[in-house]
Amino acid sequence: MKGFAVLAVTASVVASAVLSGCSKPAETSGPSPDTKKALDAVAATEVQWVADLKAKDVEKVVAHYTASGELLLPGQTPSKNTDVLRYVWRQTLADPNYHLEFKAHRIEMAASNDFAYTQGTYTVTASDPKTHAPSTSSGTYVTVYKKVANGSWKAMEDIVATSAGPAAPAAPAMVADTPPKGPIDTAADIAAIQALEKQWAADWAAKDAAKLAAHYDPAATVMQPGQAAATGAAAIAASLAEAVKDPALKLEFSPDVVNVAPSGDLAFSRGKFTQTATDPKTHKPATTHGVYVTVYRKAADGSWKAVQDVATEEP
Repeated sequence: MKGFAVLAVTASVVASAVLSGCSKPAETSGPSPDTKKALDAVAATEVQWVADLKAKDVEKVVAHYTASGELLLPGQTPSKNTDVLRYVWRQTLADPNYHLEFKAHRIEMAASNDFAYTQGTYTVTASDPKTHAPSTSSGTYVTVYKKVANGSWKAMEDIVATSAGPAAPAAPAMVADTPPKGPIDTAADIAAIQALEKQWAADWAAKDAAKLAAHYDPAATVMQPGQAAATGAAAIAASLAEAVKDPALKLEFSPDVVNVAPSGDLAFSRGKFTQTATDPKTHKPATTHGVYVTVYRKAADGSWKAVQDVATEEP
């Protein structure tokens, strides 16, 4: 996960240029017709999802998730599987002031054309629990999709962060990955990502900013609670260098789930984190915990680099 300096901001808030050696997405030559069709289908899925939310159709909203799909919202415990999601969305959509708009900035498709993610921004209005008046907030999200047997796209992971993001583009960037060279070994890829996250945690313990930065694709986006989304090597490196200066900083995390695309070029992990950092108001160590989702792309040398890294706090 890699949620750095979360407390430095959240205490006061309510609540990809590709490096040489990376597996370069096919952004310039354009995707194949099949991949273009898949990318368009994911984009259309999100447009329909927004319409279903506007109509407050609980069953249609829930149908956008896989049977074991998970919703990770700021300040809430994770909601997983159809029955729980139905309950959560029924309660949410019953709010007469509830209105949610979201739009993808980026859609990236695995070479297998059956595994993808979207990253974008949202704006939500809901009743304040104390005043019952409408209250509006915004942030960023990452949703990881898979193509199911009937050809539709369903969300496996849907995570929201209170990070401020840029205005949505007129149309999302459509990115088609290229398959890695050599045989595909999904079990080995899962083990590699698990080992990577173990090493990543060790790099946090060592407060080694250079090694921490090396885990990211240079065009990666990092979304942490209450912070502006950081995109690109320079922004991420600067944040890391500042974060490791905190003498109270301690970050522990581990994945509960690692899922790799059948084509072996795109993957994600989801897990829990606990972080201690200096509270900017009290100047004392404070601890927070939550969940994270990290999306990885396989590099040409066989290593995995994070392209999307998003975390959200639990109660």
